[in-house]
Amino acid sequence: MRHQQSAEPIGYPFARDSAIEPPPALARLRETAPIRKVRTADGGEAWLVTRYQDVRELLGHPAFGTQYPGSIPTADEDDLASGFMFLKDPPDHTRLRRSVTRAFTARRIAGLREHALSLATGLVEAMLAEGPVADVQEAFAYPLPIAIISELLGIPAAERGRFRGWADIVLRSVGGAPEEVGLAFLDLQRFVVDLVDAKPDGDDLISDLVRQRDEPDGLDRVEVASMAMGLLMAGYVTTASAIGHGLLRLFDHPEVLDGLRSGGLETGRVVEELLRLQDEETGIQRIAQSDVDLCGVRISTGETVIASRVGANRDPAEFERPDSLRTDGARSPHLAFGHGIHHCLGAALARMELTVALDALLRIPGLRPADPPHEVRWRSEGMDVSIERLPVTW
Repeated sequence: MRHQQSAEPIGYPFARDSAIEPPPALARLRETAPIRKVRTADGGEAWLVTRYQDVRELLGHPAFGTQYPGSIPTADEDDLASGFMFLKDPPDHTRLRRSVTRAFTARRIAGLREHALSLATGLVEAMLAEGPVADVQEAFAYPLPIAIISELLGIPAAERGRFRGWADIVLRSVGGAPEEVGLAFLDLQRFVVDLVDAKPDGDDLISDLVRQRDEPDGLDRVEVASMAMGLLMAGYVTTASAIGHGLLRLFDHPEVLDGLRSGGLETGRVVEELLRLQDEETGIQRIAQSDVDLCGVRISTGETVIASRVGANRDPAEFERPDSLRTDGARSPHLAFGHGIHHCLGAALARMELTVALDALLRIPGLRPADPPHEVRWRSEGMDVSIERLPVTW
């Protein structure tokens, strides 16, 4: 039965007191009002959807897109962000994704795995040499994904320091002042465009995309640059935070740590549970492209709907003991990487990085937190809850 809610919007995102556990208000809402009008931090209004089956329906529904109806964002050299694939709807999204999927092969991921194994081993050795206390985020979790992204994109070794410097200012607010962030973003955009103009000269992703430029679904130079920037934005801090989130949760489950260290548990299986349980801040936004019914509510054209992945991934109607880290029995597919046509293109890469990272870190004998959990530094903004500092000892 279709009905329209008239309750006053509630503030969102909800107040939280944990870096790895969602706000209690989310579970209460999922039980009592699985679709609810909320007021976002910028003063706008949106519908929040919190149950697993409803979130899957929303993310897979063709009536919900990433842009307001009729808008067609177009990138140029001074605004690569407008061309991000995850901000596009069909048919542009279909063309962009098809082209990148051809270059984002299993063989490429396998090659990057070998590079990641070497990088992770080197980072752990450096931690041990400096020890016996280290901030695992600064010493390991941030350097690993940015180095893998640099390899993926074919950034010359001599330029990787500058590349990471700009990425840290833009994505991690290292440096602070808003004007510094703005200048770094412009420098980073110019660097990526120049990188594309210098290709093809290797077996990296950008070179492949440039070589495919004249094919039916080929991308032009600005589209390739936007794709490279989008991969950086989606794959750097998010992956670093996933490493921190995973470690924090594992520290509370010594039996799982023992199983991983002994080889009794498969790391990949544990990684799937860690991804399912990873918290987020605001969820995935979609815009209704037409009037459509969802969860018994009429959503009007142009209205925003937020899919709560963490609400869905902890839905007791879908997952037995949903708040527990389970390593036995089958689970429904989690929605940490979304669902539908915008399912994360880099999911396989992220899984590989997290698996390699945990395997490397857990080879450190006696690895444990150096500070009480409440002293771990984290922040919540945008889509993610970021672990900024995680001191460990051994």
